[in-house]
Amino acid sequence: MLLALIAGQGWAGDGGSDEPGSNTTVAGDAAGDESAWVGDYRIRDARGERELKLVRNGTRIEYRIDGEPIRVWRQTSDGVELRELYPADRRMVVYAPGDLRTLDKVPDWAQLSGLVDPALRARLDNAGNASAFDQPLARYRGADAQGKHVELDWLPASGLPARYCIGKPDGSRCSGGDVIRLQGLTQIPVQQAFTPFDGLLEIDHADLGDMEMDAFVHGLSHAEHPAH
Repeated sequence: MLLALIAGQGWAGDGGSDEPGSNTTVAGDAAGDESAWVGDYRIRDARGERELKLVRNGTRIEYRIDGEPIRVWRQTSDGVELRELYPADRRMVVYAPGDLRTLDKVPDWAQLSGLVDPALRARLDNAGNASAFDQPLARYRGADAQGKHVELDWLPASGLPARYCIGKPDGSRCSGGDVIRLQGLTQIPVQQAFTPFDGLLEIDHADLGDMEMDAFVHGLSHAEHPAH
C-alpha cells in the first residue's frame, strides 16, 4: 500500500515480491532509458498531506518530497540500489543491493514504480474507461484485503495512478478522501528528468557508523580541549 511507500523512511516494503535486479518494467517504459515519466502527486498519509514528484524510466525511480532526501532506486546487475541525495550538503548515501538485502528492505519494484500494490489492483473490478492527461484511463472499484472500499483510476500507458482513495470497511464510497491524486504528468528526456549525481560526495551506508563515531570523538576532543 502507498502508506508503506511514503511514510517513515520511504522504503517500498520489506522483502518485495520481485527478485532483486530483475528487469521488471511496467507499461509505458517502451521508450527505455531515453525518456522518463514525471508525475506530480498530491499524497495523503499518516504524516499529513504532501507533494511527491515521481520520476521513472525502465531502470531508475526517483522520489522527491520536500523536507526529505531525494531517493533514487536503480536496478543493477547485483540487484536494487538506493541512493539518498542531500544536494544542499553536497553528499549522497548509497545503499548497495547487499545492504538492502541485509536490512530486509529490498523494494517491490512494481509497487515502487507505480505507487499502488499490483496485488491490490488485481483484486479490483474494472468499472469503465475514460481519459485523463491525454491518455486512456481505466477505472477500478472494489475492496482491499481489509474490506475497505477502494477506488482506483489507472493510466495503463504510463503505468501510474491518476487517483486512488479508500473508504470504510464494507462501504460503497471513499469516505477518507483521496490518498493519491495526480496533478500533472509529462514525459521528458532522461538527462532533464533525474537529479544529477555530479558534485555529490558518495558515502557508503556501511561507513556511516564509523563516520558518526569519528565525528563524536572529534567533538568530544574539542569539548575537553577548547581553543583559546
